[in-house]
Amino acid sequence: MLAQLQLWYQHGWIRAIDLSLAQQLAQQLDDDQATVVLLAALVSYQLGRGHPCLDLAQLYAAPEQTLGLPPEHASVESLQVCQMPHQVLANVSAGMSLQNALEVLLCSPAVKPENSPLVLQQQRLYLRRYFCYEQQIKTDLAARMASLQQVNPKHLKQVLDELFGQQQTISWQRTACAMAMRSLFTIVTGGPGTGKTYTVVRLLATLQKLRGQSEPLRIRLAAPTGKAAARMSESIGNELLTLASIDDVKADIPTEAVTLHRLLGTLPNSRGFRHNKDNPLHTDVVIIDEASMVDIEMMAAVVQALPSHARLILLGDKDQLASVEAGAILGQLCEQAEHGHYTPELTNWLNATADVALPADKTDADGENWPYLQHTTMFHESRRFDPNKGIGKLADEVNRQQRTWLEKWLRDSDAMAAAQAEFDNIRMRAVSRPNHQSVQQMVEEGYAPLLTLIQARPESSSAAETDVWAADILKQLEQFQILTAVREGEWGMHQFNQRISYWLFGDLAADHGWFEGRPVMVTHNDYSLDLRNGDIGIVLRRQPNEPLRVAFATTEGNIRWLLPSRLTQVDTAFAMTIHKSQGSEFTHTVMVLPEHDVPILTKELLYTGITRAKEQFTLLCANPQLVLKAVERRIQRSGGLADG
Repeated sequence: MLAQLQLWYQHGWIRAIDLSLAQQLAQQLDDDQATVVLLAALVSYQLGRGHPCLDLAQLYAAPEQTLGLPPEHASVESLQVCQMPHQVLANVSAGMSLQNALEVLLCSPAVKPENSPLVLQQQRLYLRRYFCYEQQIKTDLAARMASLQQVNPKHLKQVLDELFGQQQTISWQRTACAMAMRSLFTIVTGGPGTGKTYTVVRLLATLQKLRGQSEPLRIRLAAPTGKAAARMSESIGNELLTLASIDDVKADIPTEAVTLHRLLGTLPNSRGFRHNKDNPLHTDVVIIDEASMVDIEMMAAVVQALPSHARLILLGDKDQLASVEAGAILGQLCEQAEHGHYTPELTNWLNATADVALPADKTDADGENWPYLQHTTMFHESRRFDPNKGIGKLADEVNRQQRTWLEKWLRDSDAMAAAQAEFDNIRMRAVSRPNHQSVQQMVEEGYAPLLTLIQARPESSSAAETDVWAADILKQLEQFQILTAVREGEWGMHQFNQRISYWLFGDLAADHGWFEGRPVMVTHNDYSLDLRNGDIGIVLRRQPNEPLRVAFATTEGNIRWLLPSRLTQVDTAFAMTIHKSQGSEFTHTVMVLPEHDVPILTKELLYTGITRAKEQFTLLCANPQLVLKAVERRIQRSGGLADG
C-alpha cells in the first residue's frame, strides 16, 4: 500500500503531506491497520481538494469519482504503474465492505482516543483539527439561531415601510431585513446584481432604528479578500448616498470594510488570531460579504472571536464555487434555499411585517428539518442582467443545468449572433489552438487601454500624482480579464500568461521575469507584508530611472509600493484561474476552456466564470460541446454542517 502511495506521489497524484501522514501512521500502527493508514492518506488528499472530510460511503461506491483520480495530467506511464483507487482499496482491505471498514476504524488507536489524529462521524472520516472546526461552527450557529430577539412586528413593519415604501409584489430584500431581526444569525444569498448591497444598507438602518434608546450598534464589515473588501466599501458608500430616509442613523452605518484577517488580527508565525474566544471582538454586528469564499478554518475563527450577543450576517452567492481552501460553508448552509422551506410559524411572522405575503410554495410544514433556512433569504431577480438574454440568461441556464438554449447559443453564436438580441453581450469563439491570430487580436485590443495608461506616467515627481496614476492602472485591470478553467497545458493559466506577456511586451517579457506592466497575483498569504492570497498588483516605475516596484491598492484606497524581491509567491495575472477570480468582476471577461473534458469542468465553475462579467462575456474554446458536458456535472463537497 505504501509503495502505491509512493508511486501516486511520484507521479503527482497526491501531495507530499498526504504520503507523509500515511508513513507516520504506518510506523505507529500495527500491520493489521493498513486500511486505516490508507484512509488517513485519502482524508488528507481530499482536504487538498477542498473537502474537510472523506465520505466513506461515496469512496466505497465510486473510488475514482470520489477522489478524482487519476488526475487530468496523468501520463500514460503513470497509468501503467499506478494502481487505480479501487484496486488499492481492494488490495489493502482484502474485499472489506464499508461496514467492516467502519468497524476497523472505530477500534483503531488512530481514531478512538480523544487526542487521536482522526475522527469518525457517521460515515465521514476527518482529520481532528477539521472536525473541531466544523463542530465549533455548528455549535455557535445553533446558539445564535436559538437566540430569538424580541421584535414587535408592527413596529418593524413601520420601519420597513419607511425604507422600502409600499410594496405591490413580494420584496425579498424587505423579507431579508425582517428575517435578520429575529435572531443573531442571518444569511442573504443571491447572484450578482440581485440587490445584496441594496439590502444590507437597509438592514443596518433597520437595526440602528430598532435599537431604542441605547448606544448605536457597533458594526464591522468584512470580506475574505482585499479586493472584495474594497468593493464592499465602495458599494455601501454609494448606496448610502441614494437613501434619504435614514438621515437619523446614517452616521451610525459604517462604510469601511476590512479583510477577515485584519478583522481578527493576524499573529506572526501563527495560525491563530489576536481576537479569539478569550479576546473577542468589540462589536455588536459582523457582516461578511462574499461568504462563499470563506473556508472552514476561517469561519471557525470568526465564530470563536464573535461575542455571544453579536449578530453574524453572511452575504454571498451560494451557487458560486466554494472556497479555495477546505470547506463549502455557504453552500451547505444554504442548500435548497431556492425552495424556502420556511416553517408556518416563520411565514406568519414574516407576513406580519410585509404588505405582500410570501408565496405559498415557500412554506413547508416540515421546515424544522431545514434549520439554517429559517434564517436564510434568497434573492432571485437580477437588477444587473436581463434574465431573458445575454449574460443573465446564460448564467441562469448554466446554474439550472438546462441545455436547450445553451445548444442554440453554441450553434448560432458566431457570425450571426451579433444580430440576435438574446446574444447581445455574449460571444463564443471556437478556435483550434489558443495562439490563433484572432485570440491574439482580441487580447491586444483588450489590453490596449492598459498599455496606454502605463505610458502616461505623470511628468511631475509628486508622490500623490504617481499614486493616482497607479490607482488608475489597477482600476483598468478590471476592464478586461482572461479566466482559465485549468492551470496547466496549452489552454491553462500559465501558458496563457506567457503567451500574453510575449504578445504585449515581446522579448522584454521573455528575457526578464519582472517587467513594467506585468500584473501579478499573490498566491499565498504573506502576513509580514500584509498581503493576502488573491491580492493583485502591477509592476511599474514611479520615475523613468527608478527601479521597478509593484503597486498594490489598500482597502483604504491608498497605494503601497513594494520591491519585487520581497514578493516570493506570485503569478503573472494577465490570465487567472476561475477559482482565483472569485470576488472579482470585470467589464469584459473571457473564459477559456481546455481542449478535452476534465473533472474540474462543472456547472459551478462555468457559472462563476460567467458571472464575473459585468458587460461582456466571451467563451474561448476548441470544443464547444464541453460546455454541455460541464453543465451536467455538479460539485458535491463533503461535510457535515447540515447534519442534525
